[in-house]
Amino acid sequence: MSILAWEQIWEEIFRNNEWGKYPAEDLVRFIARNFYKVEDRKSIRILEVGSGPGANVWYIAREGFSVYGIDGSPTAVKRANERLDKEVQGWNGEIIQGDFTVIPYENDFFDAVIDNESICINSFEESNKIFSEIYRVLKSNGKIFTKTFANGSWGEGTGEKVGYNSWIVSEGPLKGTGYCRFSTKEDVLDLLNNFQIEEFEYITRSYQNGEHEIKEWVVVASKK
Repeated sequence: MSILAWEQIWEEIFRNNEWGKYPAEDLVRFIARNFYKVEDRKSIRILEVGSGPGANVWYIAREGFSVYGIDGSPTAVKRANERLDKEVQGWNGEIIQGDFTVIPYENDFFDAVIDNESICINSFEESNKIFSEIYRVLKSNGKIFTKTFANGSWGEGTGEKVGYNSWIVSEGPLKGTGYCRFSTKEDVLDLLNNFQIEEFEYITRSYQNGEHEIKEWVVVASKK
């Protein structure tokens, strides 16, 4: 399946589903710990790769930070912009359609970059390119928050194997979403080898009365 086909799958998902309105607790904690004490919040520029319909960028904009988002789905970008325009008067930044592997911003531009299980729908090789781009656009000591599905998570090993630790799954909540890569701890460390790791957490939650588990890595790192 081509990258274009995966983008088309997510375009259909965003077009036909109304979800993803509120940020996850771990993302809120990351923003609060690192940026809530900044007096001039508009001076802080935060980018989300794979911003979807805008749950995280909406929250960041409401908190007064300058927010940027990039997503491959035109429907997701349209919904995110419409929500921010309607609900966050005078928000600063932009949400655009684009390709994560070539982030269209200058070097040392962002104070933080967020990846909420978006990079993991790319191959390991493409993910390496994306993290290199994130490193480039981050300021010195800038932060990255990245969340990715871990090996052993429900869905891994089902359906069709399409690459290194990657599947088009036939079971679980990722069914119907196309390509997904499940990472070992070593994979994550390899992808983030240019960054200084600050937090490395492992999160699990059960589904269907404990019959299945979703497993995730949540990492906070900074640009060396």
